[in-house]
Amino acid sequence: MLSSKSKAKKVFNIALPAIGESYLQSLLGVVDSFFIAQIGLLAINAVGVTNIYSMTYIGVFTAISATLSVFLSRAFGAKNNARSKSVIFHGLLLSFLIGLFFSIVSVIFADPLLDLVGANDDLKDTASIYFKVVLGLTPFIALFTAQSASFRAIGDTKTPFKVGIEMNVIHVILDYVLIFGIGSFNGFGLTGAAFAMILARVYGFLRLLIKSQGIPSISLEFKDFKLVTTLVSSMVKFAVPATVERLSMRLGQVIYFGLIVRMGTEVYATHNIAGTLTTFAYTIGGGFAVAASTLIGQAIGEKNFDDVREYRKWSYIQSAASMTIITLILALASPWLGKLFTQDQTVIHLLMIILLIDTLSQPFLASVLVDTSVVQASGNSTFPMIVTIIGIWIVRTLGVYLFAWKLGFGLPAVWISIAADNALRAGLFVWYRKKKTEIKELAGL
Repeated sequence: MLSSKSKAKKVFNIALPAIGESYLQSLLGVVDSFFIAQIGLLAINAVGVTNIYSMTYIGVFTAISATLSVFLSRAFGAKNNARSKSVIFHGLLLSFLIGLFFSIVSVIFADPLLDLVGANDDLKDTASIYFKVVLGLTPFIALFTAQSASFRAIGDTKTPFKVGIEMNVIHVILDYVLIFGIGSFNGFGLTGAAFAMILARVYGFLRLLIKSQGIPSISLEFKDFKLVTTLVSSMVKFAVPATVERLSMRLGQVIYFGLIVRMGTEVYATHNIAGTLTTFAYTIGGGFAVAASTLIGQAIGEKNFDDVREYRKWSYIQSAASMTIITLILALASPWLGKLFTQDQTVIHLLMIILLIDTLSQPFLASVLVDTSVVQASGNSTFPMIVTIIGIWIVRTLGVYLFAWKLGFGLPAVWISIAADNALRAGLFVWYRKKKTEIKELAGL
């Protein structure tokens, strides 16, 4: 039995590479933005309208990966290799099929989908091929996301992190060559950026797949490619609420972002700058959520139920402390950090207010991120879905509409509404842990 200090260290050791991997994923987008900006404003906007759908799809893939992680971590903890391999096969299959569905819809209905986000004729002409390539090849993104989850579920976050470094190097090289060309090759412009991103993801998936073959518990053989209807049913039943939870979050963001846009250029610019800076803290919370899900799932599989509370505790303490400290540093440094984005003093002053509000929200946000994973790992994906819908729609989106938009309190009211949403959801998770402590069984093979 590990000591409390050892459990805290174990949580940290799993979370740290997961945090690094998330930052590397973000770096892929930063590199794309930097190179594409050299092409022109229409190219930037083409990526923007594509990302509206791309991020939605990734939200669905993330929910499927969360399902894979919950089922796999339990099987791994129980040292049931046959079930572990079966879970991975079904997770990859579900990811691929849903990715294929999104791919077909995106290619066939590209024009209506672009119309839906307000793209004019010039933007549609520029975005069309990029849109079809990136979204048409989403099955590879789905497979990469699921394969990464299989490593995290067994507690190996270092391998995805190392592959992420390789993938970033490949992506930077391909991005430059395929966009701008080299030597007598002239490059493909925006289309080249699309292929560079997809090829980097394909490389990442294949590297992880090859590396998984050296790990007995997650290496797949042809005999593992067997459809088990009870397992499919159980995974789909778990995945649907997790997917709805992700999509409700995304749709709520789209709506209240639209309200913020209408508040004016300075307000929207400040919100975007604050969002960019607070990603540093949010990513840390995501890393500790991965650690919580992995270790709690394994503890349940091992029947070490006393460890569940310890892993949750240390995941929360470390994430809340780290996120609060980092956000406070960002708030105090905002008069200087803000100048990296703008020289507008109104924006810079407003940025400090927003970041100070967000600092107070970090302990609640840490609870939301960690406890969502904890409750899902315990076998319940429905309660986090309900909590998210209540928080996003009744508190956050309605709060932004009433206080920031209708009553005119502006951007501080937006971020207070976000903080109130996080506080409510954190409180609901506290209630759940006290009143609903049961661990649900998942369907066997």
